[in-house]
Amino acid sequence: MAIETNIWIYWLFCAIAMVLVISNRKFADKLLSPDSNSPQKDKYYRIALILGWITTLIAATGYILFTQKYVTGAYEIPDLLVFSFSNGVLEQFMFIFWLLLGCYLGKLYAPNSPKLIFTFGYISYAIFSGLIHAFFWTTVLPPHKPVSVIMALALSLMSLAWMWLFWRYRAVIAIVAMHIVIDFLMIGHLHFNWFDPLQQWIRMV
Repeated sequence: MAIETNIWIYWLFCAIAMVLVISNRKFADKLLSPDSNSPQKDKYYRIALILGWITTLIAATGYILFTQKYVTGAYEIPDLLVFSFSNGVLEQFMFIFWLLLGCYLGKLYAPNSPKLIFTFGYISYAIFSGLIHAFFWTTVLPPHKPVSVIMALALSLMSLAWMWLFWRYRAVIAIVAMHIVIDFLMIGHLHFNWFDPLQQWIRMV
């Protein structure tokens, strides 16, 4: 197995976050959208789900087309499958943990404002996500050119859709699936030559 030790250690912390989220789900439920408990709890869910998948695929496509790798990684297919599934599940729960932490702080500040509660939650998640990618993932993934501002915007919109799907609809399985898919495509790009011809064609256009 070629997955780096540091990643396994990170996943251990993510697993702890997952246990905390699941074991405190009744408390966590109070931090999420009150609309999820209304008779119209599924209103616009399909639209939100479609937007989640669209933003996920756009972000993955942009990453594949515009992220230049300096060295192709050493993963084999089993490594990629283990990474995609493990990171898709565990890191997503770490993201949820930080979202809920922010929602808790938001509820202390504005207990009657669901919009502010979600905003606090998203900011908390975004801070963690930005830091973990800047100071951890860039050190353990194969060397590659950092993404552009446009790519960062695409990833931000994707993560906003993910967090909204969880906060409004409790759609854990859906956002975990999206995370698994984008990990498979992005890490596949860094460790395999699948998309190199397409990237070269884009440069020529």
